[in-house]
Amino acid sequence: MPTNHKPLDINKISNSINCGNIHYFDSVNSTNTWLLENGKCGDICISETQTSGRGRRGNIWESPQGNISFSLCYCFTEITEYWSLLGLMTGIAIAEALQDIGIAGHGVKWPNDIYWQGKKLGGILLETSDQSGKVVIGIGLNVLLPIKTHEKIGQEITSLTEIMTLTNNSIFSKETLFIHLIEHLQIKFRNFHNLKFSEFIKSWEKWDILQGRTVTFNHQNRKITGKVIKIDTQGRLGILQNSGILDFYTSADIKLRKNGDSE
Repeated sequence: MPTNHKPLDINKISNSINCGNIHYFDSVNSTNTWLLENGKCGDICISETQTSGRGRRGNIWESPQGNISFSLCYCFTEITEYWSLLGLMTGIAIAEALQDIGIAGHGVKWPNDIYWQGKKLGGILLETSDQSGKVVIGIGLNVLLPIKTHEKIGQEITSLTEIMTLTNNSIFSKETLFIHLIEHLQIKFRNFHNLKFSEFIKSWEKWDILQGRTVTFNHQNRKITGKVIKIDTQGRLGILQNSGILDFYTSADIKLRKNGDSE
């Protein structure tokens, strides 16, 4: 196996990063929910399993034991004009952390998914609390997926174990991946108030897997088909429709087929 599935060595993680308290559970309803209810700025919640893991649009996030499910509570003291880019910046941070451990061929699918060669590897869920500037960032990455989990999910999915096996990559520990993930997230968030869009877009274009692809999705009871052109300063997806009109969307449920185009 390219990775181990033993209980995490939390001391190794906490001794390697500067953060708040790390709350580690064998099982919790949702790491996001736990931090929203109990977390302080800088706290991290990690769980081996989630009984009520959530994705966007109220979707269920399958969290079998051995995968990576964690959330970070971060308090922003300054709000940038590019606040709506935070989710996309989170995706970039995850992509960079995966690169650190030797993964290649992966990227971010707007607005909140991590993909490897057309297959979903992970997801992101950002939620805010009643406190101004306090955000909980939830991240799920597939490490090992049982067959029954594959059968539950209605799209192409993959795991780090599968990727490392297919690419003959070296063994890594989940502790090492956690450390890289948290470090990249903290760096991005600390510097977020100074974000320059010109620098952001260069990073985004490096990891964006939809750029130039034809996508189809439903929007307000209407089917939209067009080519992905760009992301604007609000993080909206620019779609050039067949009619020649360029429209921007804040939300779209785009699922990829094996050939990389959408359904």
